[in-house]
Amino acid sequence: MAKTVPLHRHPGFQIRLGFVPLLDSAPLIMARELGLFDAEGLDVVLVREASWASIRDKVSFGLLDGAQMLAPMPLAMSLAHDRPATPILTGMVMSRNGNGITLCSQLYRQLDSRGASPQDPIGSARLLIALARERGRPIQLASVAPWSSHDLQLRDWLASAGPDAGRHIQIIPVSPAQMVDAMRAGAIEGCCVGEPWNSLLECEGLGRILHSGHQIWQNAPEKVLGMRADWAHQHVAVHRGLIRALLQACRWLDDPGNHPALRQVLARPQYLGEQIQVLDDHPFSLFHPRLNQHFFRHSANFPWISQAHWLASRLVRWGQLRAVEADALTGIVRPDLYRQAAEGLGIDAPRVDGKTEGQHRLPFVLAGRHGPVNVASDSLLGEQLHEWSGTRS
Repeated sequence: MAKTVPLHRHPGFQIRLGFVPLLDSAPLIMARELGLFDAEGLDVVLVREASWASIRDKVSFGLLDGAQMLAPMPLAMSLAHDRPATPILTGMVMSRNGNGITLCSQLYRQLDSRGASPQDPIGSARLLIALARERGRPIQLASVAPWSSHDLQLRDWLASAGPDAGRHIQIIPVSPAQMVDAMRAGAIEGCCVGEPWNSLLECEGLGRILHSGHQIWQNAPEKVLGMRADWAHQHVAVHRGLIRALLQACRWLDDPGNHPALRQVLARPQYLGEQIQVLDDHPFSLFHPRLNQHFFRHSANFPWISQAHWLASRLVRWGQLRAVEADALTGIVRPDLYRQAAEGLGIDAPRVDGKTEGQHRLPFVLAGRHGPVNVASDSLLGEQLHEWSGTRS
């Protein structure tokens, strides 16, 4: 992995970006390791954090300029009603898909014996709720944070079982790094988490992947580059360089030929360390085929305003935000910043900022500035309009 030669430098200017040690922190890690930040003249320091709450708080306090963020985080932080708001903006998506709904082995076997199918998420949700009713106490599941795509996918999946599902399920927040220990201790019976934690739970014999987040919302935005808005407004050219570097890293990551090198880098102690080393015995290595994780193809990095609207609607529905004015989202999710950065790399982008979410079961084509642009499918789970409220601890 030869490093590129710096084109220019911003002397004395350091950018602090946080990440949580997950597979989808790879764009930040590889942009550094491949010299892509250097090529943009950027001095980027990557700061490993144990939880999404830590990322949120350190960005809010100005200890980090930005971070790898859960896709709903820029909305939740900018429009917060239960804590001081921190304006955040995002000009690119860094990864799509990658979440799994994993149940402890005992619970998985119980559902399997009742006919649950990994291909039928609505049917399995109904069977799970029926099982909880029979045993007379809630099933306890975990998501990585209340304002995460994991939490929203978990709740929308359960809501497909009907409006009374909330009386039978409890969802608690558990940081990704604690999921294995929580499952081993019996503190949770299932979770929605990103990789490599689903694969690690399978490797440890503690759980089985039942569904993927991709089955709830195809090609959902998972992680984004979230920057403090005040920082981004002061450093427009530097921000554009960050996006350019990360776009090139994302393109590199979608080449399977680069995955052996990626594995070696992620296994370093400052990145994912022993989490990756454990997967030496996993048949799928880094990328579990059921989770459909990717970083670049089919316009994966484009920040759709329409997807911000959908995420906001879910945050409102599940009590994470109050009603959101549509205009508020345009200052947070910024397709214009993406287009400016992508243009410099010869990457085309859709002309429009929004599309009809949930209506495309196959990849499709939209007009770009320079020609047709491929866009991923975006279909939604069939019964997401049921009202449901999971109990909260």
